[in-house]
Amino acid sequence: MRLSRAAVTCLLLPAALALSACTGAAGEDEEPEPEGPGAVEFTPPPYTEPGPDVVLGTAHPSALPTEIPEKLHVSKIDPISADEIVILDGDGRLEVPLHVVDPATGESTARMVVGPGIWDAVIHPFVGESPDDPALLAAEVWRPRGSRGAADFTVSTYAGDLLEPDEILMPDYTRAHSRPGSSAVSTDGRYFVFWDDGLFGPRVYDLDQNVETGALQTVGCGPFTWLNGRDLYSVCEESRELVHLQIQDDGSLEEVARAAVLPEDFVSNRKATYAEDADKALLVSANGDVFVFDFSAGLPSEPVEPVGNAGQRSGRFDQNAIDNTGTRIAITYTDSKIHPHSMRAGDVDKIIVSDATTLDPVATLTRRSMKLSEIHSIAFSTDGSRLLVNGASTEDKDGETKPMILTFDAKTGKRVAAKEIKGFAGSPDRMITPQEIG
Repeated sequence: MRLSRAAVTCLLLPAALALSACTGAAGEDEEPEPEGPGAVEFTPPPYTEPGPDVVLGTAHPSALPTEIPEKLHVSKIDPISADEIVILDGDGRLEVPLHVVDPATGESTARMVVGPGIWDAVIHPFVGESPDDPALLAAEVWRPRGSRGAADFTVSTYAGDLLEPDEILMPDYTRAHSRPGSSAVSTDGRYFVFWDDGLFGPRVYDLDQNVETGALQTVGCGPFTWLNGRDLYSVCEESRELVHLQIQDDGSLEEVARAAVLPEDFVSNRKATYAEDADKALLVSANGDVFVFDFSAGLPSEPVEPVGNAGQRSGRFDQNAIDNTGTRIAITYTDSKIHPHSMRAGDVDKIIVSDATTLDPVATLTRRSMKLSEIHSIAFSTDGSRLLVNGASTEDKDGETKPMILTFDAKTGKRVAAKEIKGFAGSPDRMITPQEIG
């Protein structure tokens, strides 16, 4: 039986509240519970269309409210458009707020909060047409305090009413690997696949039926989850193989083939990205070799060689991304040779945009040329035509830091726009490109 978070929360309420807030409707043979002293009845706030006099609406009220209690804007958000980007709040810990931002204006058009697992948050935003379309999927862990019960591991889909996400309650032994590239949603929106740290293999969840349909222990492989339709590809570092798994008609997962096509000096890395429209996967290995795997015709039959090496004398390579068309790669560099994950690592100092076939540089974007004091993250737009850069500017005469989002033409590297991010409640950090599904 699957409990909703509301039901689980009821189990943890104090006794005085539990008698009133969590008691189901009385049956024909049952008498209703008498209301004791101090009984509390909770009435959810009604949904209010956002407006200039509504808290958390499109604009914060400029004057004190004339109506007590204040009208509260809850629940529905505008769907994420293909021109927008999702930016995580770097201050989040147990809960991670995120904003939907329009790079053309810098406006924050929506805000949501999710409960992450470990390391990076597992989040997949989607392009939608109506408020009731899926807006975001997240693998979450909701933890009680002390000995008040076990943690809830959920796959939550936020759509329509954000207060009541569609949840799949996973078993407590499930541990979703949380590095970017280790999970994916099929393009039809049916399946969510992620690499499980406990199983050390991928798991499949049917988002229509809200059940787990497949799991396959694949020791020595992973954790990348490059999903092409219902064909899943990953890396087996020790054996120097690429592996092909497939989601069957019943949702189960089976291994189809392996190909020992990786070079002898191949080493993996923590993160990877995927060009969904081109069926190409980008992996910048720990030694700097840049691999672009083409899975449009299945596993490659010939040895795969890197298209180049990302090493630079001036600093260490860090973040990387490939656009959806599979033609452009962007890699960030720090101003120090120390590994970016080290406590003494340097700051991100430049971005090199390169051709995905030859790794020939197309443009070099530095903090100085972009007039930024910090570079936080990079991402390509949904259609791959734009490179987005999230950073901070100190151009203000008072020296105050302003969060910025810059837009560049992916083909040429020329700047298209630079906008201050407005209405962002927190510290802008990692960016995630929304996916088109359905």
